[in-house]
Amino acid sequence: MRRTIITFSFFICVLFTAVGQVDNPFTTVPAVNGKVIFEQFIPAGQHLTADQKYRLLQEWAKKTFAANPLLAGIRYDEKARTVTVSNRLELQHPEKLIMSYRFDATITNAGCMLVVRDIAYQAARKDAASFFPKVYTAELTITDQAMSQPGTDGEWRKEIRNETLQTLNRLLADLASIF
Repeated sequence: MRRTIITFSFFICVLFTAVGQVDNPFTTVPAVNGKVIFEQFIPAGQHLTADQKYRLLQEWAKKTFAANPLLAGIRYDEKARTVTVSNRLELQHPEKLIMSYRFDATITNAGCMLVVRDIAYQAARKDAASFFPKVYTAELTITDQAMSQPGTDGEWRKEIRNETLQTLNRLLADLASIF
C-alpha cells in the first residue's frame, strides 16, 4: 500500500510539473555549449494521436508563417514528425533590427518539443555604410555574459534581449494554443 501511495504521489508531481512547464515562459537566456538554445516541452492532450498532433502542427506552421515575406523556409519531416522553420522578423527597439532564428517543433506521443536556435540580428537599414551588414549573434548580444560586458551597449543589449524573449514567449503561447 505504501509503495502505491508513493508511486501515485510521484505520478501527480510529474503531471503537475509537465503541465506547469507551459506556464513558465522564457525569462532567461540559456547557453548550451556556448550556443543560445531555447527549449520547451508543450504537453498535449491524450485525446489526439501523434499523427493528428503532427497535422495540427503542419497546419499551424503554414497558417502562421507561409504569408510572411521574411520567411526563409519551412521544412516538414513526416517520418520524425518535425517541422523546422527558418524565419526573420523586424524588431523595433532600440532600433530596427532584423532578427533571424530557426526553430524545430517535434511531435511526441505526450506533446510537442520546441527548440529555438541560430538566433542572430542585423541592422535593417538599407542605407548602411557597408554592403555587408553587421551581424550580431545571440551569444554575443543577449546572454548573461554579454549583458555583463562593460560599455555603452548595455541598454541596447537589454532592449534586444527583452524583445527577443517577448517574441519567443509569443511563439510558445501560439504553438501551445493548437493543442
